Amino acid sequence: MSLNDTYAAPRDGHTAAAAVSSAASATLQIGSRQIGQLLVNRGAALFWSLIGLHATVSIAAPAIGFVTLPRDTLEGFIWGRTFQWGFSKHPPLQAWILGLTEWLAPSAMWLAYAYAQICVAVTLWAVWQLGRSILGERQGLIAALLTLFGVHYYGPSMATFTPDTLSAPLWALAGLFWWRAVVEERPRAWYSFGLVVAISIYAKYVVLLLVGVLGVLTLATPRGRAALMRLDPWLAGLLCLVLVAPHLNWVVETSFSTLGYAFSHGEKATSVLVRLYFCLTFLSAQIIQHGMLIVLLLVTVGFGRFKPKTELVIDGRQVPAFEQMALLTMAFAPIATALVVNYVVGGEFRQGRGTALFAFSGIAALMLIGPRLVLGRLKLAAVLGLVVIVGLPIGNAFHHHVRLAMGAGVVPTLYPAESLADQLTSRWRDDTDQPLRIVIGDRWHAGNVAFYSLDRPLILLDGDTRQAPWVTEAMLARHGAIIVWQPEDREAIANLQRRFPTLKAQGFVSAPSPLSFGPVTTLAYAIVPAELR
Repeated sequence: MSLNDTYAAPRDGHTAAAAVSSAASATLQIGSRQIGQLLVNRGAALFWSLIGLHATVSIAAPAIGFVTLPRDTLEGFIWGRTFQWGFSKHPPLQAWILGLTEWLAPSAMWLAYAYAQICVAVTLWAVWQLGRSILGERQGLIAALLTLFGVHYYGPSMATFTPDTLSAPLWALAGLFWWRAVVEERPRAWYSFGLVVAISIYAKYVVLLLVGVLGVLTLATPRGRAALMRLDPWLAGLLCLVLVAPHLNWVVETSFSTLGYAFSHGEKATSVLVRLYFCLTFLSAQIIQHGMLIVLLLVTVGFGRFKPKTELVIDGRQVPAFEQMALLTMAFAPIATALVVNYVVGGEFRQGRGTALFAFSGIAALMLIGPRLVLGRLKLAAVLGLVVIVGLPIGNAFHHHVRLAMGAGVVPTLYPAESLADQLTSRWRDDTDQPLRIVIGDRWHAGNVAFYSLDRPLILLDGDTRQAPWVTEAMLARHGAIIVWQPEDREAIANLQRRFPTLKAQGFVSAPSPLSFGPVTTLAYAIVPAELR
């Protein structure tokens, strides 16, 4: 391992300052030698400082820039108002956390942004620990930083707390604990693995894709089969099964509704070419998510004539063949399996379903480069990294303002929800002299009304009790409900008319954009009076 002389810092830092603000400007004041020394001698402090900087910006930017919560986070809060072992779209963990948050701190909805950053920190910690085991101390740190800077899913995309956000740390922890149990032959790690798998089932089923890959690795390799000769993995499996039994019972009782949603959501293919198109679209999106990782490797490692001047050399661990095979399988088999499932199902997979799949990309990239890591252009890489962890979260939070200024009709995070919810709650109370207990309508307009109403009602999506079976006919008869829809939304009206064939608007409420520009939002409503008192 060696540090070489670096070129002098440029006197003019204005270009970088404009790109990332003061953070990048500060970076220009230090040389590549200092950056290399930080990586080598102060790795842990650098890691946690960058995680802290990213978290601070990623919590503050949406808390300031968003007027209303993003859709999936808002939905989790609404689901969390009733305790269930599962919900029509997802397992319950996100809703449990957000529901408890609303109960304990109803005025601190910004905590949802903090939870997302806790997920980022845990994901990258697990990547760091696994990278240390495979590549060595310092290359493991670089792999974690490369994941933070280079895989877009663990940057701005993790600004909000969703089931996808929850799946990322659980994926990384599952891989880490399996590695400790099988590769490092630490039997007690099986219990951590079993616990993480159980939590994963309550978060989002996507982590089971990795569990399946790890199961095949365990059964197909002598080292894996040897690990199964102990009692620990079987006891850990039993622990996992006991913990998930209530949710599995709910899945059976609801006719596998969450699995049905996962495979029925999105556009369906009508031919083999469309199936292939969906797969290529999904794969292309995942490659784009790795765009900055590729850029950083080209900048710092390069190839051929494009190799930079050497500024830092880090000798890592020579990875044994079995470990190479295991890690590459963990890194690439899940996406390959997802593409096969995508083709077989014939559906258009949403890009965000890949959030958890790439926690090991940074480790795999460095392992493929080889045990000797020769780096250059460290200052440029540092500036690019700061652009990612400072600039992109700010851009992610405020680009919606630009969209609204350019004439977008509805921008989810800039919706006049509080005004509309207050008006509709007042109309309900004036008509019934009762608190509002149930809102019926679509996920977005009615969802915002339900969440921001001070009465904290439940929501019955589209009037369909299959999507919210806890809102029973008896509850509707006892409490009544208000039906909310956007007057021009024919699909929403058609969905509501399946349950209420004679639906007609009793009135309208309107609210201006929460900013000084943007359209007025108008909602229609109808009151379903209570039949029983």
